[in-house]
This record gives sequence, C-alpha cells and structure tokens, in this order.
Amino acid sequence: MRKKRWPLITAGVLLVAVGASFAIAPMLTTQPEYETYEVKSTAVTKTVSANGQLAETELLSYGPAEQPSLVSVNGSIEQPVQFGASLEIDSIAVELGDRVNAEDPLFTYIDQLGREIEVVATSDGVVRSIDTAAGLRTSGSVLTVGSDKPIVSVFVSEYDADLVKLDQVANIELDAISAAFDGVVVGIGQVAQSVSGIKQYEVLLEVSDLPEGARFGMSATAEIEVLTKKDVLAIPLNALVGDEQTQIDILRLDAEGRQSVERIDVELGIFGDSFAEVLTGVSAGDQVIVGVSGSIPAPVNFGPPRGARESG
Repeated sequence: MRKKRWPLITAGVLLVAVGASFAIAPMLTTQPEYETYEVKSTAVTKTVSANGQLAETELLSYGPAEQPSLVSVNGSIEQPVQFGASLEIDSIAVELGDRVNAEDPLFTYIDQLGREIEVVATSDGVVRSIDTAAGLRTSGSVLTVGSDKPIVSVFVSEYDADLVKLDQVANIELDAISAAFDGVVVGIGQVAQSVSGIKQYEVLLEVSDLPEGARFGMSATAEIEVLTKKDVLAIPLNALVGDEQTQIDILRLDAEGRQSVERIDVELGIFGDSFAEVLTGVSAGDQVIVGVSGSIPAPVNFGPPRGARESG
C-alpha cells in the first residue's frame, strides 16, 4: 500500500504560509493614506444657476402704418400684430440682414387714397425678417428690425430669486459654440413666470463683448455670483463631519512622522458652492482630511489547491 504523501505536503504548505504571514503583516497594518486639503487664505463664492438665451433688447415690426409695433422684448415670444386695413406693398428697399439707421427708408405702400407712403426706420438696427413681397396686400408685418443690442435673458428659481441683486457679476456660457463671457445683472423680474411648471423670475444680464460665432437665440447658462468673500480661511464642504456638520478632522504628524487624527469643533461663516469660511478652529497650513485613499491586500488562501484529492 502506498503511503499517503498529502499530510507532508500540507505541513509544508502551512510552514510557507506562516512565513508569508510575517511578510504581509506590515501590509495589513499600514497606516491609511488620507486625502487632505491645506488650509489657506482663499475666496468663498456662492452662485445661482440660471438658464435662458442670448437675445436682443427689442424687435420692432413695421407694417402699412406710420409707426412700428414692439413685438418682442429681450427674446420674448413674438406677438402678432395688425396695422389696420389690408394695403398693397409697393416696394421694399432693404434685404434680410441689412443694417439700417434711423430715418433710413424701409419700404413703401399705397394707402386707401392711392398715395405712395414711405416707411422709415425709427431707430438703428438689423433687418431680421421680411414677411411679404412687393405687389402683395397685407395688414400685418412687412418686415422686422432688431435692435442688435445683446442681452442675456435667464430665469432663476423662486427659491433663489431673493439672492440676486443688481450689478452682480455672472459667468455666461453658450454651449452651442463652447464659449464663455461675463455679464452684469441689470434687471430682475418682479412677477413670476411658470417655466416647465416651476415658478421662476427673469433676470437680465447686460454683456459688452460677445464671442465670435454668438447668435441671438442661442441657449445660455449663467452662474450669477450672489455672494463672495475674499481672503478668508476656508475648507472644502466635504471636510465637514459630525451630526451638526460643524466638526473637521485634522491630520497631525509627530516628530517621528507618525500620524494621528484630531477631531475639532469649528465656527463657520458663509457657505459657498464648494467651500465654507472658517471663523475659528483652524490655522493656515492645517491639513484637513477630506477622504481616505489606499487599497486592501487580496486575501491569502490556505490549504490544498482547488480540485486536489486526499489520496494518490
């Protein structure tokens, strides 16, 4: 009968495993690697997000009448307009996209007495549409002229509207052309509008320099800076711990490099989008813990290989 060799093999494996355990023990007891933020003087900024469009301040509709009609303001939906009796358009002196100045001729029409009446621009602008043709009769719009003065019209939630004030700065983005530029709050709506079922208020942002490729009607996203405090000690919001979120963990190192964690109470000031001002409790240079990094070693399996038999 053959002697069973498996007990000897098992004993050898166990000896190797014991030796390996001493080798991997330091790996299992390694101190955690903390992700930290060094406290320093910085700015804390809170913003309000708003969506809307790049528009022009006004759009005038000219028809067979002495005066034009205002049909859209700051990119609002155009309102249909009727100028009275249906009259024949005699000639049109401009083309789509033409830039016109006040008093420039736009078109002529024949009035009810058979006289030729000339219609001129009442202000500078750009011809945005031509809605009919010479020889046709109309009582509505013949053409429209836009002011060509840029404005960004955005809407903020009713919960954020009270934070927005005149002269606040906004960062504006046009996703269609991946462009960003600045604006200033020059108008705040006083009556709520329902946008996608949510009560919102219109905010007007004045802009001076538009990026290349910007066109009226493009969708715009604005981040309005409603609160800014500069040169203050601040910590990331994800560093706050405790039931009241008024505590932080500080990483300390002793003279020999051994680390320890100290939990302290802090007094907080203003809250921004990413940081909170700290009034008391920390000093510049403190390392505030914001996370833990590192990996756990894979488990060591002892015993015979999978599928091994006890005899053989």
